[in-house]
This record gives sequence, C-alpha cells and structure tokens, in this order.
Amino acid sequence: MAVNWDEVRYRGDAQDVEELTNTYRVADYLDTVEENRRQMDRGIREKLIKHGIRLSDRISPRIYRLFGEICSRFGVEAQAEVFCLPSAEVNAFATIDIREERTYSLIGVTSSALERLEDSELRFILGHELGHILFGNNRLDGLLSTNQQNPDITVLPAFGESLFLRWRKKAEISSDRAGLIAGGDFRTSATALLKATFGLSERNLNLDVEALVSQVDEIKGHPEMMAEAFASHPLLPIRLKALELFSRSDKARRSGMDVAEPPMTDAVLEDAVDELVHLTRRYPYRPVERAMMRVLALGGAQLLGVDGEISDEEVKILIQILHRYFTDEPEAEIVTDPAVAKARLPEAVSVLNAEGDMTAKNFVLSRMTDIALADGALMDAESAVIFDLAHQLGLPDKVAYGIVIGAAQAVGFRSDVKLNRLSEEIRRNLQAGFRRAAGLNHTHQHTASAEPLGLVW
Repeated sequence: MAVNWDEVRYRGDAQDVEELTNTYRVADYLDTVEENRRQMDRGIREKLIKHGIRLSDRISPRIYRLFGEICSRFGVEAQAEVFCLPSAEVNAFATIDIREERTYSLIGVTSSALERLEDSELRFILGHELGHILFGNNRLDGLLSTNQQNPDITVLPAFGESLFLRWRKKAEISSDRAGLIAGGDFRTSATALLKATFGLSERNLNLDVEALVSQVDEIKGHPEMMAEAFASHPLLPIRLKALELFSRSDKARRSGMDVAEPPMTDAVLEDAVDELVHLTRRYPYRPVERAMMRVLALGGAQLLGVDGEISDEEVKILIQILHRYFTDEPEAEIVTDPAVAKARLPEAVSVLNAEGDMTAKNFVLSRMTDIALADGALMDAESAVIFDLAHQLGLPDKVAYGIVIGAAQAVGFRSDVKLNRLSEEIRRNLQAGFRRAAGLNHTHQHTASAEPLGLVW
C-alpha cells in the first residue's frame, strides 16, 4: 500500500510551510541557493565518504535490507545513500547534496545507533530521516544562514525566523509519523526516540513509555512546569504523546498500520496535536514577565494614538518589542480599542508593582520610550503618557527622566522626520511620473494599432 504523505503530514507543519512560502516568497531564493550549490559542485557527500562508511549490501547487509524494506513500505524507490559515522551517541540525520549531475539524498546514522538499536527501532530512525526527505524539509534548510558574521540563525527577518524555528519543531512531528509507519509499532518507535534523546539503554532507564506519555497530561494545565521540567529536551514528552495519538488514528490505519477500533478521526487527531504543540509556544508564564508584557502592550497602544497620528514605525516597534522579548504571537496581546486598553492597564500595573523590581520597571519605561521615538520625534503628549506610567509604577520624576534619556541615547531617534517627508514627496512625484508615462504609452499604443488599418499598399 502506497502511503499518502500529504495526508500523513502534521497539519501545523504544512500550514507553516505554506505561510513561509507565501508570506516571504522564499521559493525563488531557495532555487538560487540550490543553483549555487550545483555550480559549486561539491558538498557533504565527499565528507561522508571520507569520514564514514557507505552501508551497501556488501558492507552492511542488515541496514541495506532494513532500508530497502522501509522504502518498499513507503512506496518509494531506494535512492538515498546511508552512511555510518563514528560516534558514541545514538543519532541520525538526513540531508540533500545538490550536484551538477544529480541531487543525492543522504542519511547518516551513528555507529552507536547501529550497535545499540534493535531492528524495529532502527526502522523508526531510518523512517524518520527518510520522512524529512520525503516532506522536503531539507530544502527549507537553505534558509539557514552560513555567514559567520550574521548573528541571526536564518536569512529571514525576525518574524520569519520565529516562524521557521517553530516550524522545525512541527516538522519533527511529521517525520516521527513516518518513523512510526516504518517501525510499525508505537512502543518500539518510542523506545528508539528515547534512546536517541537520552542515550540510555534499558540497563539505566526503565523505558516506561506510558508513564512518560501520561506525564504530559499531568502538567497540561501548568505550561510553566513544561518549560522548567523539560528545558533541555522541551519536545520529548510532546513528541511521544503526539506519536501515541497518531498510532491510534484513522490516518495511521489508512497508511497500513493496525489500529484498534474505533480509530481517531483526522480532525480530532490534529486538534489534539495542535493543543500539545501550543504548550511549546514562547510565552511568559511568570506573573512579573506577563505583567511587563501586558503593560507594554496596553500602555504602548495608548502611546501610539496620543498625538492623533499613528505611524507605521511606531506600530512596528511595539510589535517587535513584544515579539523579541515575550511572545511568538504579539498581535494577540495588542488591544486596538483605546477605552479597553485604558481600562485594563491598571490591573497589569498593579501586578508589576507587586511582583516586579526596579529592573523590570526600568525595562518597561525604556521600551515605552523606544516606541515614542520610533517616528523620529518625542511629542509632549507622548512624554505625558510615559511619565504618567512612571508615576503609576512609583518611580520619581528624577528616575523617570534618567530612564527616558538613557533609552534615547541607547537607540536614538529611530526615524528621520525630514527624510520621511522627502521620501513621501519623491514617492508621489515618481508615481505621478509613471502614471503620465503609462498614459503616454497607452496613447501611442492606440495610435500604432490604428495606423495599419488605414494603410493601402
């Protein structure tokens, strides 16, 4: 039975890829990246041949057989090359190497994984990595920055990079499903995932999968516990639970797996996984951090409209501050109704006063100044809002003045008012010029098309 990979793929993974593709128009850039690699005509395959062992049917009949069985199960041709690399860790990876003559699909497996994993566990590992190739995840890796001088992880702007990093976690859920289909059994697939994550065997770790899965249910109502308890491996319990849900789904049944009746419907499965993934979002769970975010969101909204004009620069700064310091979803925190924002602000200020120290209050006032300076000027009305907030936070005028001056000196006036006026004037003149040119061309086209009709040869 051929597997429908579009159907198997986790809904959140597919949605993020679509947003990256449509919003940031990355397809042309990725084409350029791939063509550049093709022109260079060198890549990772040479490194794998130099430092690893290609697991052919003669070198490793076991792995060659397992990988062939997986490809047959997936309904794809066994075109990927599998390499063994020396390492004490249980690990694996998948990549593509674009060359002038062809594109190589490459899977690397550590020697420790080959030695310590059972056949069924290796099926999961190999199926997981092959899933990355089938889902096209490696193509999006072209968005990663290779410039050592670039402090960012990707070539994308801040929101795009945040989306990319969230997507990578969701892509693992999709590839885990491929691994489960390859392994054919939830428990052995889960033990493979646990061994790869912790590097422990049954001798040192009682692989009680059910207990680990139920652990997610116990703390689901306390997401701050999730962040603290699994700081070093934040996705492991999520991945195990998501894998267990898929193993009971109609999607798994349609992919050829034995599933107990009644199977979970597609909608119920994906809604449940969405809920799990939501636990991994970046959001302030400590009361003081949440209060800081809300004071900035509510106070910032008031600040934007106080002078009667709301500039794009001011709005962008507010969004960027909330996104950079607090949450992946800053738009959810901004209240656009001034009356509602004003009514909610005192409660957030009260929590900040109760839970926060001078550092927290200083930070909030500094970021408010950043917003006010975004349009290239600090208006009296904006100053009044900032100093009123300082009073609500119990900060003396002397301290508040120092914070505002310090913030201004740190970032400066973020926009040039004169430059904005000049650019707007030039933009209008350019538009008018293009319209005149378009009208002139239109007239010429009409004349040109009419002349031949009146000619007599």
